Amino acid sequence: MKNHSKIVDRNQAEKLLRFINFLIDYFFTYLLVILLYAVMMVIYSFVSGIDYLIVADKVSNINSFLDRLVTAFFYALFMYLTEMISKGRSLGKLITGTMVVKENGGLPTGNDFLKRNFSRIVPFDALSFLGSLGWHDSWSDTRVVKRKSYLEALERENSIEDIGKLAEA
Repeated sequence: MKNHSKIVDRNQAEKLLRFINFLIDYFFTYLLVILLYAVMMVIYSFVSGIDYLIVADKVSNINSFLDRLVTAFFYALFMYLTEMISKGRSLGKLITGTMVVKENGGLPTGNDFLKRNFSRIVPFDALSFLGSLGWHDSWSDTRVVKRKSYLEALERENSIEDIGKLAEA
């Protein structure tokens, strides 16, 4: 595969877009986690025969560290599955018109998405964007690009290469 790192660099999403992605994804995933907790409590209540309100009270008194750890795990899992299924686009990225690519311009692999999303569990990952790249981008060798301009730039480069090949023939 041809290295398109210059195109990736020129089309990287600005920090404001990345922040908007984060807010949308976090809000959506938070709602999913609440829904998941509610479904698990209903199932547990039904299976155990314990009243739902008692189960809800126990869950509301869960250790805050454990709650944050479980929530972070589900956030990483949901983001991994979303980006894996949609080939690099979460709900936030769909709304803002961005996508994840490898730093060389290729499509990230399942392992890349796994590294990218589970490194989000590391405390202060969100603050790592105060530098040039966030940790989950650096550690997975991925970048978030503005999809439309990135794909147009790739198309232009491929068109120029095709013209060169025709001229050689």
